[in-house]
Amino acid sequence: MKTLSSPMPVIAAVAAIFALSCLDAGIKELGGRFPTLEIVFLRYGAGALWCLPVFAWALVRRRTNPPSRGTLVRSATRALIILATAAMFFEALTRLPLAEAVAIVFTAPLFMALLGRLVLKEPVGKRAATAIATGFLGLLIMASGRLGGGAFGEGAALGYLLALGGSLTYSLAMILTRRDSATDGVITLVSVQNLCAAVFAAPLAAGVFVMPAAADWGLVALIGLLGTTGHLALAWAYANAPAARLAPIEFTGLLWAPLFGFAFFAEVPAPPTIAGALLIVVACLIVARPTRAAA
Repeated sequence: MKTLSSPMPVIAAVAAIFALSCLDAGIKELGGRFPTLEIVFLRYGAGALWCLPVFAWALVRRRTNPPSRGTLVRSATRALIILATAAMFFEALTRLPLAEAVAIVFTAPLFMALLGRLVLKEPVGKRAATAIATGFLGLLIMASGRLGGGAFGEGAALGYLLALGGSLTYSLAMILTRRDSATDGVITLVSVQNLCAAVFAAPLAAGVFVMPAAADWGLVALIGLLGTTGHLALAWAYANAPAARLAPIEFTGLLWAPLFGFAFFAEVPAPPTIAGALLIVVACLIVARPTRAAA
């Protein structure tokens, strides 16, 4: 169902970003008690466990095929990029408020539109370009609060650099996901990627591992479920719509981040955050509305 007029990829992307925004809040909660490398392992280890029954069901129902050697190579490559993304972003979450860290990472749609052009040879239409520019303006407004107040210490500066680095690697991972979805089914793509990421992260986490308490294991399981469902929905969306169309949908995460930051961490959104979020909503509406020709 690769069609520009269908709203389903957009709906799937919005739902995926909500699930992944919930995951970010859970990661920030764990970040105060566990090393970053351990959190990376727990996130993908739990995600792999949730993927296994889904993958087994798909094999039995013949909705997917056993992974080939090429699938394993592609998944391993994406897993390495995803691990770099997770490590940088999870560490940024410990140094910055939730909304601020997420806002910086949402420069990713700008990278994604560019990589979509370079890697997938996809054109960037005027509507998508307008939406991305509008979203980027909203991002600048959101960041102006800290920059204008001079609250830019060493920890915050490193947090900004890590979040920006995570944005670049995340955009590359999403572009590779769209490319590989033409060969690998969505369920196989996400399941094998989670398993590879967990295997690669295990030796990194072994040296710093702190045994979680019983309550923490429940949160770890929830994080794994949110990551699995979110990435399944996002992978399906990118398999059925151009990257330039879906990139601005990523901005909806900036609406959830201030809400979750206030609800769970007593982080009060500043006026620049609210103003920037409104512009981001406009950007998402622009890209989600089908053109007359597509309709």
